[in-house]
Amino acid sequence: MARSRALARALRPPDGQRGMVRIEEDCLELRVASPDDISRLRRWIGQVNGPSFSQPFLVEGPPGRFRLYVGHAAERVRTRHGIA
Repeated sequence: MARSRALARALRPPDGQRGMVRIEEDCLELRVASPDDISRLRRWIGQVNGPSFSQPFLVEGPPGRFRLYVGHAAERVRTRHGIA
């Protein structure tokens, strides 16, 4: 729970900028406008997608849009990306 609050604070866009969080069928989609938030999420990709964690799985694409997968969806995406 504390992690989700921290993520929400980390992704809150500054005044005048718009971000978006959308719940998809198999993932949470994050679209951020701030270059700082984009850099932060890119750093998280290396930590979250490490070999010792089977899930969650964080993917960027197109630039500035991130998708966070958990559970069976994370396993499907990891397999699709060639990660065991």
